[in-house]
Amino acid sequence: MASKLMTYYRAKRELERLNRYISLVDEYPSTTLEQWIIKEYAITNSLVEVARRANENGLRINGEMEIDRDYVVFVVDSKPKSDDDLHKLLRSAYRAKSRAIKNRYL
Repeated sequence: MASKLMTYYRAKRELERLNRYISLVDEYPSTTLEQWIIKEYAITNSLVEVARRANENGLRINGEMEIDRDYVVFVVDSKPKSDDDLHKLLRSAYRAKSRAIKNRYL
């Protein structure tokens, strides 16, 4: 499979996009459980892995319930606050990925 030849300008745009993503993740606060989940999902891109890491770290929903994949989905797919650029980006990507998976089985 031949890949498209990378141009200098395309490479520059891609580098800027990647640097912006890295900055968003590095600067993202994780003071609430929901923020922690968003940041971990940005790092791992895995709902199951985020749930596993949360439980390993002793994080709980309302201090009681263990975190499962469904709760991670609930957080990632929830409506982001207007100033939460990382959550907006992840939610959009998650929904696109979910649509693609659903369309594959239709």
